[in-house]
Amino acid sequence: MNMRMALPFVLAAFVCACGVLPSDIVEHTYPTLADARRDNLFDKGWLPDILPPSTVGIRTENNLDVNTSFGEFSFAPEEAPLLMAKLKWGAAPMRFVDWDETVKEYADDGYAAWSYRDDDTMWTFFCDFSIARCEYSMRWDRAQAIAD
Repeated sequence: MNMRMALPFVLAAFVCACGVLPSDIVEHTYPTLADARRDNLFDKGWLPDILPPSTVGIRTENNLDVNTSFGEFSFAPEEAPLLMAKLKWGAAPMRFVDWDETVKEYADDGYAAWSYRDDDTMWTFFCDFSIARCEYSMRWDRAQAIAD
Protein backbone atom coordinates (compact mmCIF):
# COMPACT_ATOMS: atom_id res chain seq x y z
CA MET A 1 0.00 0.00 0.00
CA ASN A 2 1.46 3.36 -0.96
CA MET A 3 1.68 6.25 1.54
CA ARG A 4 -1.02 8.23 -0.20
CA MET A 5 -3.52 5.45 0.31
CA ALA A 6 -2.12 4.66 3.75
CA LEU A 7 -2.33 8.24 5.06
CA PRO A 8 -5.89 7.89 6.44
CA PHE A 9 -4.91 4.62 8.15
CA VAL A 10 -1.73 6.13 9.59
CA LEU A 11 -3.73 9.07 10.89
CA ALA A 12 -6.35 6.76 12.37
CA ALA A 13 -3.61 4.78 14.15
CA PHE A 14 -2.12 8.05 15.42
CA VAL A 15 -5.51 9.17 16.65
CA CYS A 16 -6.08 5.88 18.47
CA ALA A 17 -2.59 5.89 19.96
CA CYS A 18 -3.17 9.38 21.33
CA GLY A 19 -6.40 8.30 22.98
CA VAL A 20 -8.55 10.45 20.72
CA LEU A 21 -12.04 9.09 20.36
CA PRO A 22 -13.24 8.45 16.81
CA SER A 23 -16.10 10.88 17.46
CA ASP A 24 -13.51 13.67 17.31
CA ILE A 25 -13.29 13.14 13.54
CA VAL A 26 -16.07 14.89 11.67
CA GLU A 27 -16.75 14.09 8.04
CA HIS A 28 -18.88 16.14 5.66
CA THR A 29 -19.73 15.94 2.00
CA TYR A 30 -21.12 18.78 -0.06
CA PRO A 31 -22.44 18.21 -3.58
CA THR A 32 -21.78 21.85 -4.53
CA LEU A 33 -19.88 24.92 -3.40
CA ALA A 34 -23.20 26.55 -2.50
CA ASP A 35 -23.97 23.65 -0.14
CA ALA A 36 -20.59 24.12 1.57
CA ARG A 37 -21.23 27.83 1.96
CA ARG A 38 -24.71 27.22 3.43
CA ASP A 39 -23.07 25.01 6.07
CA ASN A 40 -20.44 27.73 6.78
CA LEU A 41 -17.59 25.36 5.88
CA PHE A 42 -15.22 28.21 5.08
CA ASP A 43 -16.12 30.24 8.17
CA LYS A 44 -15.23 27.21 10.30
CA GLY A 45 -11.70 27.33 8.86
CA TRP A 46 -11.48 23.76 7.63
CA LEU A 47 -10.99 24.88 4.03
CA PRO A 48 -10.12 28.33 2.67
CA ASP A 49 -12.72 30.10 0.58
CA ILE A 50 -10.60 29.99 -2.57
CA LEU A 51 -12.33 27.25 -4.55
CA PRO A 52 -13.50 27.89 -8.11
CA PRO A 53 -17.24 28.67 -8.53
CA SER A 54 -17.91 25.33 -10.25
CA THR A 55 -16.51 23.24 -7.37
CA VAL A 56 -18.44 20.03 -6.70
CA GLY A 57 -17.96 16.83 -4.71
CA ILE A 58 -16.39 18.51 -1.69
CA ARG A 59 -15.46 16.01 1.01
CA THR A 60 -13.86 16.97 4.32
CA GLU A 61 -12.53 14.89 7.18
CA ASN A 62 -11.71 17.10 10.15
CA ASN A 63 -9.95 15.95 13.30
CA LEU A 64 -11.15 18.34 15.98
CA ASP A 65 -8.63 17.15 18.55
CA VAL A 66 -5.42 17.68 16.57
CA ASN A 67 -6.70 20.37 14.18
CA THR A 68 -6.07 18.61 10.90
CA SER A 69 -8.27 18.24 7.85
CA PHE A 70 -8.15 16.11 4.72
CA GLY A 71 -10.44 16.06 1.76
CA GLU A 72 -11.05 16.45 -1.93
CA PHE A 73 -13.05 18.33 -4.53
CA SER A 74 -13.49 18.70 -8.29
CA PHE A 75 -14.25 21.66 -10.55
CA ALA A 76 -14.64 22.65 -14.19
CA PRO A 77 -11.26 22.39 -15.98
CA GLU A 78 -11.54 25.89 -17.44
CA GLU A 79 -11.55 27.30 -13.88
CA ALA A 80 -8.17 25.80 -12.94
CA PRO A 81 -6.40 29.16 -13.43
CA LEU A 82 -8.72 30.74 -10.83
CA LEU A 83 -7.49 28.28 -8.19
CA MET A 84 -3.86 28.33 -9.31
CA ALA A 85 -3.77 32.13 -8.96
CA LYS A 86 -4.54 31.79 -5.23
CA LEU A 87 -2.00 29.05 -4.49
CA LYS A 88 1.75 28.93 -4.15
CA TRP A 89 3.75 26.25 -5.96
CA GLY A 90 5.02 23.46 -3.69
CA ALA A 91 3.84 21.53 -0.65
CA ALA A 92 3.51 23.24 2.71
CA PRO A 93 5.68 21.76 5.45
CA MET A 94 3.55 19.30 7.41
CA ARG A 95 4.38 17.33 10.53
CA PHE A 96 2.76 14.13 9.33
CA VAL A 97 4.41 10.72 9.34
CA ASP A 98 6.23 10.13 6.02
CA TRP A 99 5.05 13.46 4.60
CA ASP A 100 7.88 13.63 2.05
CA GLU A 101 6.96 10.16 0.79
CA THR A 102 3.30 11.19 0.54
CA VAL A 103 4.22 14.25 -1.54
CA LYS A 104 6.36 12.07 -3.81
CA GLU A 105 3.60 9.52 -4.32
CA TYR A 106 1.10 12.22 -5.28
CA ALA A 107 3.65 13.53 -7.79
CA ASP A 108 4.13 10.02 -9.17
CA ASP A 109 0.35 9.85 -9.68
CA GLY A 110 0.31 13.14 -11.63
CA TYR A 111 -0.75 15.47 -8.81
CA ALA A 112 1.23 18.67 -8.35
CA ALA A 113 1.66 20.08 -4.84
CA TRP A 114 0.44 23.61 -4.18
CA SER A 115 0.12 25.40 -0.86
CA TYR A 116 -1.94 28.06 0.80
CA ARG A 117 -1.40 29.78 4.14
CA ASP A 118 -3.95 31.77 6.08
CA ASP A 119 -2.67 33.20 9.36
CA ASP A 120 -1.76 30.11 11.40
CA THR A 121 -3.24 27.46 9.10
CA MET A 122 -1.48 25.72 6.21
CA TRP A 123 -2.97 23.67 3.42
CA THR A 124 -1.32 21.55 0.77
CA PHE A 125 -3.44 20.95 -2.31
CA PHE A 126 -2.48 18.02 -4.52
CA CYS A 127 -4.05 18.90 -7.84
CA ASP A 128 -4.28 17.23 -11.20
CA PHE A 129 -5.51 20.10 -13.31
CA SER A 130 -5.89 17.83 -16.36
CA ILE A 131 -8.85 16.18 -14.60
CA ALA A 132 -9.76 19.26 -12.48
CA ARG A 133 -9.46 17.45 -9.17
CA CYS A 134 -7.63 18.22 -5.93
CA GLU A 135 -7.03 16.44 -2.66
CA TYR A 136 -5.84 18.44 0.31
CA SER A 137 -4.25 18.23 3.74
CA MET A 138 -4.47 20.97 6.37
CA ARG A 139 -2.81 21.55 9.69
CA TRP A 140 -3.14 24.30 12.21
CA ASP A 141 0.27 25.62 13.21
CA ARG A 142 0.07 25.95 17.01
CA ALA A 143 3.55 27.53 17.24
CA GLN A 144 2.56 30.25 14.78
CA ALA A 145 -0.72 30.88 16.60
CA ILE A 146 1.12 31.29 19.91
CA ALA A 147 3.68 33.62 18.31
CA ASP A 148 0.90 35.82 16.94
